Amino acid sequence: MQRLARSAFALLLLSWIAVPASFAWGSDGHKMINRLAAQNLPADLPAFMHTPEAISEIEYLGPEPDRWRSRAEPELSAEQAPDHFIDLELADLIGTLPRNRYEYIADLYAAGLTHPKLASELQPDRVGFQPYITEEVWERLKSALRDYRELSAHHEDTKPVEAAILFYAGWLGHYVGDGSQPLHVTVNYDGWVGKENPNGYTTEHGIHSRFESAFVSANIHASDVQPLMTPLHPIGDEWTDYLAYLRHTATLVEKVYELDKEHGFDGSGTPESRQFTAERLAAGASMLRDLIAAAWTKSAEPVPEWHEAPKSTSAPGSGSVSLDGTGGGFSGGVLASLSRPKAYEVGNGITAPKLIHLVVPQLSDEAHKAHYGGTCLLSLIVGADGVPKSVYVVRPLGMGLDQRAVEAVKQFRYEPATREGMPVPVQITVKVVFLN
Repeated sequence: MQRLARSAFALLLLSWIAVPASFAWGSDGHKMINRLAAQNLPADLPAFMHTPEAISEIEYLGPEPDRWRSRAEPELSAEQAPDHFIDLELADLIGTLPRNRYEYIADLYAAGLTHPKLASELQPDRVGFQPYITEEVWERLKSALRDYRELSAHHEDTKPVEAAILFYAGWLGHYVGDGSQPLHVTVNYDGWVGKENPNGYTTEHGIHSRFESAFVSANIHASDVQPLMTPLHPIGDEWTDYLAYLRHTATLVEKVYELDKEHGFDGSGTPESRQFTAERLAAGASMLRDLIAAAWTKSAEPVPEWHEAPKSTSAPGSGSVSLDGTGGGFSGGVLASLSRPKAYEVGNGITAPKLIHLVVPQLSDEAHKAHYGGTCLLSLIVGADGVPKSVYVVRPLGMGLDQRAVEAVKQFRYEPATREGMPVPVQITVKVVFLN
């Protein structure tokens, strides 16, 4: 708890820092990662992906998202700048990262309520979307490869989808490359910002570009990186494996600052700094190769059948309910889930409350007649007696649904959170999704 408190206090120093505008690895590093990944793709991928033209196309596209960060296109630059990074110290305040971008956004806003002093830092565009854009582009690639399989099976023209596949593969490479750069997964992205700095790391801006751009361009070559690539590693669940990759990258943040302190990124650097940088570029190339290979393999899997949402079997004007993340299971249009801040999770000395009794909110007549639904976000305190208190609406829906959600959640009951075996009150958020 003390460690978390110190970290939270240190993060308050970030309020004056703008979103990072650095370009991970620079053009040379991104091209190197993409070319090495393309050159080392497994032989069973489509033949067109192994041609010199395809490899050059994927290489060229490595820096593509950085080309979208020009002052000439300010809206485009602002929209996609947060895709290049994620500050894991802040993101982890919401607990387990959800796979869906919009659930992540909702959870960050909810975390801002339980960490009010950090609310300005928990804005989604300040925390970053790095794993989300990577997942989304990877799914685009997988979809295009599935289309390629179908067109090939019917002996139809594949040239248009081949162009799409190369674009998605090259686009994906940029974010995977960003993910191998330690300064793209931390609040300490361009100078140490933590209040505690016992090792005397630099607090000045400049380390970011000095490491990833100037140093790479002057000292690192593909021949240095290629031998450091790992053997092909089959991807299981791409989201889980990619998060593990990002978290490993995060363990190397201090290493960057240690090397910088020893002038490892000045001029030709040191043997250790050159080796470290080549290893990070090799990690990006290896992961990109593995993800492209996984997209091809998984594109052969059957597409899950479409299932309509189950019709409500209850009386007109009521919803149906299922739970996600709260334990138990109910059939019958409410989805209630907990968004728990890290401070209240197991491992920090406080257990999370467990939902043991749920009441299905009734749809309002107005919403039912209009076939209207959506998500209402509530904040509440689960008391030491397991009873919800101080329930209020954070993100309203209107049409009378907010009041229905509040009335139902007040009737929820929990096994209370505990600290050292004793029940304690904790603040949580609940998402109530009305399906009509």
